[in-house]
Amino acid sequence: MLTGSFFTTADQPGRIGIARFAPKRFRALPRYSALAPGPWFKSVPRAEYERRFADQLAALDPAAVWDELHALAGGEEPILLCWERPGQFCHRRLVAGWFERGLGETVAEFQPPAAAGQMDLFAAP
Repeated sequence: MLTGSFFTTADQPGRIGIARFAPKRFRALPRYSALAPGPWFKSVPRAEYERRFADQLAALDPAAVWDELHALAGGEEPILLCWERPGQFCHRRLVAGWFERGLGETVAEFQPPAAAGQMDLFAAP
């Protein structure tokens, strides 16, 4: 499983929205609303956000959520999406940490593939 931004995952298979809503062009993607933050998400300081979201996650079973996300991804590796770009604070990384603590599963951030035709400076000749 991976996490990523709506804006950096292009047309990767397995994408699942975990935001309260998706950008218009992504509204056809599967969505897992239990991992979306509550209506308070823009109105509380970060520490309060993290506390409330931790309470929300505590009410869920990480193994069941893991299995449901894999089923929703239709045989592809799930990529959990929300709005923030890599490096910005985002709840998807809180979800990743929850899976890591609860299941021992590492959930990395999606890394876009190198652009076609870009030379790899470290590849063997």
